[in-house]
Amino acid sequence: MSSADQHDPLVSVVMATFNEKPDLVGKSIASILGQTYRNIELLIFDDSTNADTREKIDSFCPDERVRVFRSPERVGFVKSLNQGLRAAKGTYIARMDGDDMALPERIRKEVTFLESHPDISVVGGQINIMDEDDRIISRRKYPLGGIRLYLFSCARNPMAHPTVMMRRTLIDQGYHYDESLKMSEDLDFWLRLLNDGYHIANLPDVILNYRVQRDFTAKRSSDTQRKYMAYVRDRNFSGRHPFHSILSSACGWAFNHVPVGTINRMYRKENKQ
Repeated sequence: MSSADQHDPLVSVVMATFNEKPDLVGKSIASILGQTYRNIELLIFDDSTNADTREKIDSFCPDERVRVFRSPERVGFVKSLNQGLRAAKGTYIARMDGDDMALPERIRKEVTFLESHPDISVVGGQINIMDEDDRIISRRKYPLGGIRLYLFSCARNPMAHPTVMMRRTLIDQGYHYDESLKMSEDLDFWLRLLNDGYHIANLPDVILNYRVQRDFTAKRSSDTQRKYMAYVRDRNFSGRHPFHSILSSACGWAFNHVPVGTINRMYRKENKQ
């Protein structure tokens, strides 16, 4: 660790894993440990039953920055994330998934941004879309902030979840993922923050390669996924923000009722599948 990094804020990276392919989870972990910003801890909450996946994760334990947590019974994704938020020691808490790959400057860029923008509580970034063979096939853009991000959040998730870094003070103030949700837990988090007057933003830079597997489109257009998204939008209806809430609920209803084929075409076009 450089002398400069020793004086930088500690960043806790929270990763929840469940039976990812060993080579993929290995690349994901390596992309965090290989960051140019070194003052980090990586908390891996592993639900895996696959012995090869567990072995690959454990192979990184000699790095003193890695802590692996396992329970006798499966914990589940959202609960694992909350365990990570509670266990994190960092001034900033970053998210990471077990099959994506962070670009080397990701953590440094996000820390620099939050240090220089005290009004922003959560920052994310742009993503490359990557297939199962690590080939970049597309890019997904998110609005940087302000009114564009606010309006975008009425129709789409305003942040790529595995890119985000948030301030520890949010957790200290009682914000966590809602464990009653099996899906759309991140959208729910961002909508709650926006309703409560917090500001979120995205960097203009690509900071992560987001892996799209072959069943991605089917999962995103499933009835369960669409119902959760509509439910999350309805439950975050706020009388303090009627325009945003009405538009958000309307978009949720429309997405829940549009033909599946239309959604599939949209996702295939977006992800070049």
